[in-house]
Amino acid sequence: MPYVTISLTPGLSAEKKKELMQRCSDAVVESIGAPLTSVRVVVHELADDAYMNAGQFGAEGVIIVVDMIEGRTQAQKDALIAMLSRAAAEVSGLTEESHVRVRVVDFPRGNMGMANGLTALAG
Repeated sequence: MPYVTISLTPGLSAEKKKELMQRCSDAVVESIGAPLTSVRVVVHELADDAYMNAGQFGAEGVIIVVDMIEGRTQAQKDALIAMLSRAAAEVSGLTEESHVRVRVVDFPRGNMGMANGLTALAG
């Protein structure tokens, strides 16, 4: 684990989505030292009418949420947020300031399911 969920408004080609997923995966590995084999990335493309930013319906945007087991340093999380934000902006062509948001969620080890239906406490 970690799990990276990318929610984005329509408009990116399949190739750009693949590029964004790869860059997010690479950012997780590089910034927090997670093994590549544990990183999961999923894209959710929102409907045209399913996103509002700053009171504007139909705005463009990318929101990235990373769910991971607790224990990373603040410096690692800061690096992860910066790398994901930059990747989303560069791939989508949107600005980090107005259109890209990243959130990191730490889970206690007992609250995260792992392989074979076990919690992370088992590992």
